[in-house]
Amino acid sequence: MSFLKTFIIFVDNLNDWMGKILGFLIYPTMFILVYEVIMRYAFNKPTIWAHDTSCMLYGAHFILGGAYALRWGAFVNVEVFYQRFSLRTKAVVDLVTWMLFYAFVGILLWKSVPWAWASVMVQEYSNSPWGPPVWPIKLTIPVAATLVLLQGLTKTIKDFYIAVTGRELFAGVATEVTEDN
Repeated sequence: MSFLKTFIIFVDNLNDWMGKILGFLIYPTMFILVYEVIMRYAFNKPTIWAHDTSCMLYGAHFILGGAYALRWGAFVNVEVFYQRFSLRTKAVVDLVTWMLFYAFVGILLWKSVPWAWASVMVQEYSNSPWGPPVWPIKLTIPVAATLVLLQGLTKTIKDFYIAVTGRELFAGVATEVTEDN
């Protein structure tokens, strides 16, 4: 059990760190978009690089932030039913529905790794007028899928622990939880 707690703490901390760092990608994205609007409409001198750059930055922000969102439960449940379930029932329902999660992430990894690797090997560039490299953004997809998979494993371990014991395993410490929580 000690290994599982260590694994959960490591993955939770890794995705917290990644989420906090990635949150700052929104600032250069906003700066680039504001700069483009000012150049386009105030000076009638649009850039050729702003659209590609802002799309790549936001894409990295969005896809790499998925594990952080999963860590903090930011994804949608059918709350009208789910919120009424006991902690143990929620864990059992989550364990059943996680099969879809693992299928999705498995296919994403299976397809994205060779796709991203091929892009890295040829040092792929965009065919836009600016022509920035696209291999770094393509590489974020399997990296993000790996982070989401790791975070999903921690959630599955936590849910399994709750389903079996009725207690919540949080931050490496098992605590008793009442059935009506």
